Amino acid sequence: MKKQKIAKIIAINFMKSIGIMALFFAVGVLSFFLTKLYYRYTVKAERSTAYEHVITVNTGNESSNLIYSYDEKTKKVKAIVLEMFDETTKNLVYLTIPANTQISISSETYEQLMEASHKVPQLAKMSDINEYFSGDVAYEYGILILKEDLKADIGYFTAMNSDVFEKNFQNVGSKKKPKYKPSEELLKKMADCSTEKDMKKLMSNMWEDVISDLTLSQKQHYAKALTQVNHEFIRAYRAYGSSKNKEFTLNAVKNKNLINDVWESEAYTTAQKGKASEDTAAVAHTIQITNGSGITGLAAAYQDKLKQDGWNVQGVGNYVGGIQTSTVIYAQKKRWAKGLLGYFKNARIEKATKLTNGAEIEIVLGTEDKLS
Repeated sequence: MKKQKIAKIIAINFMKSIGIMALFFAVGVLSFFLTKLYYRYTVKAERSTAYEHVITVNTGNESSNLIYSYDEKTKKVKAIVLEMFDETTKNLVYLTIPANTQISISSETYEQLMEASHKVPQLAKMSDINEYFSGDVAYEYGILILKEDLKADIGYFTAMNSDVFEKNFQNVGSKKKPKYKPSEELLKKMADCSTEKDMKKLMSNMWEDVISDLTLSQKQHYAKALTQVNHEFIRAYRAYGSSKNKEFTLNAVKNKNLINDVWESEAYTTAQKGKASEDTAAVAHTIQITNGSGITGLAAAYQDKLKQDGWNVQGVGNYVGGIQTSTVIYAQKKRWAKGLLGYFKNARIEKATKLTNGAEIEIVLGTEDKLS
């Protein structure tokens, strides 16, 4: 009897051990599948951690994000847009860089690139970066190549296939000279985000469709500031340069000045549009309005509008040359014209010494700023 009891106890303990082992096994299997499920839904956001970066990823308060649009099948880059967002001023600006931009790489940078790939030529095309390099890091190498001529700090990249890009961006330029800014659909989604939480959710929903060298949490750092952007003052420009044999060459000096002006600009708010102040020295500095739009009476209409707000408009005239799309404000000192930016959609300020009729500020109107 005693031996039977001992055997029974041993059998019971053995079964308990088997049961515990089975439980641990089940927990292990469940953990494995839960982990797989987790990575299935988070790998997109964290794919930036899967490779060694070749640039210093920067998410400072001046966000400089190089956006690529690529063909899903060929991986050719179809469009490039530099997004510049200042958390302090809440200014959001887009600079379109032609995808057919060709860049002569310096010897120093070329040696660095050759260590990664022997496919890259010293005269490289931005549209072909996915042919030169493999994986997501190709877009970072694209930043290194572009900086040779653009001479601007670029903190990180975002890449999306052309279908997603066309959904989120619209061309406000011409077919031959595209100039991109957020689409009405995207702006509406952003406008519906009244809180930081809403904007973070929107970013999370969009994250599945993009590639970036940021993590989602890094990108969401900008959520609160983006809810405070005045969409009426989002600006879009096209990079300066010249085209020859279907290839585009950047003008380093002009683009550097444009980008510097973007970062140095004061906040684009409705406060800038209105009565002239002592800061703008409206009474002291004379303004000439030149009609480059071809729209009859547009210069006179703006003359009346600006005079009512206290600006010293001395005369109007017609532009000698082709039809202008965007308005350009020429000024002997750029700060004199900053208060005028609020009257126009995508105007830019350029420094000039000799202006029509001896004016100190000259506004050359473009078709974008026709009055309804």
